Amino acid sequence: MSLINTTPDGFVDSQYVIIDAEYYEFTHSLLSETRTIAFGRRTFELFQDRWPPRLENKDTPEWQAKMARALNDKEKAVFSSTLKTTTWNNSTIIQKLEAHYISAYKREGEGGLLTIGSFGLVAALTEMKLIDDFYFCIQPLIAGSGNVRLFDRIKLDICRPLEFVDSRQLKSGVHIVHYKNAI
Repeated sequence: MSLINTTPDGFVDSQYVIIDAEYYEFTHSLLSETRTIAFGRRTFELFQDRWPPRLENKDTPEWQAKMARALNDKEKAVFSSTLKTTTWNNSTIIQKLEAHYISAYKREGEGGLLTIGSFGLVAALTEMKLIDDFYFCIQPLIAGSGNVRLFDRIKLDICRPLEFVDSRQLKSGVHIVHYKNAI
């Protein structure tokens, strides 16, 4: 599974994400179906710096503390050839992205792999045809500019059809569209 926040004009920078209790509740529902969260190095380091301290801060709202506990308790795989150590609970560094590693999650069942952000990783997994479910969280704004456009990083040999599963609208205006890989 892949959770992708995007603006309608394709920018996936985290600065454009509307985050509230309802959004976290949706993300938490995906985490409850997931055995391992997969990250690229930059997103992993960002999450590692932000989430564990929320568990120690008494002023953290309960909806953020719930997410922090879920992230802390889940297995985490960070795909990086440069990261050497991690301080985050249940984290494993994997030096090289290989299809057999990802495919093992599909064979074993009982919760799979979820990517959150990590657009280089999402692009690589999409190119390798290893993402079964895409959750596009379309943010209600035209960014006009930004640091990252998801589709600039994906180089496909052929068009990849998706099958619509469902969608939902959050009170914030974020529209979440769930597609399955049709291949």
